[in-house]
Amino acid sequence: MKIIGITGGIASGKSTVSLYLEVKHDAYIFDADKEAKALLQSSFVKDKILQAFPNLEDFSATSIAQEVFKNSESQSKINNIIHPMISDLILERINEKKDLHNIFVIDAALIIESGIFEQHQKSGAKLILVIADEQIRLKRAIHRDNLEEETIKDRMRLQMNDDEKSKYSDYVVENNSSELELFSKIDQIITKII
Repeated sequence: MKIIGITGGIASGKSTVSLYLEVKHDAYIFDADKEAKALLQSSFVKDKILQAFPNLEDFSATSIAQEVFKNSESQSKINNIIHPMISDLILERINEKKDLHNIFVIDAALIIESGIFEQHQKSGAKLILVIADEQIRLKRAIHRDNLEEETIKDRMRLQMNDDEKSKYSDYVVENNSSELELFSKIDQIITKII
């Protein structure tokens, strides 16, 4: 089974790429964001988050996001709680799915920053970075997430920039035009990987 990481900034198109790989290439998708949200439901994780963020009003996604996206220190606090658990889950899931799929995709915005992909790259896994112009990403994020432009810009500033991410990536895919063009680029990369 080939392991592929998919990353990119907010609204770059990484989830679109993952969905395409699932449908077209029968890949198993490990959605780190979805898995992290599921972890937030466990009382063990809630206790750890309350210790780190004593002023948290409740455990709604909105309250947690407001706290986490305040600054890089807050983001680091929650990542130190969640990322080791995500890393363990990835290893478990790879083991579960290795005989069922040819491709295992780890879809994660913070795949580089968290260090969770490093061990997989050492074993031959490939990382695809999906990039898009900031204005295009802003429009997509406003439309998709129904957030204020300034909120999205604040979140973008907390993420590693594309130039820095590209240093860690095996492939960089530009997603400024049509999905058809994006999928064609992805197919070419998958052919190389497999």
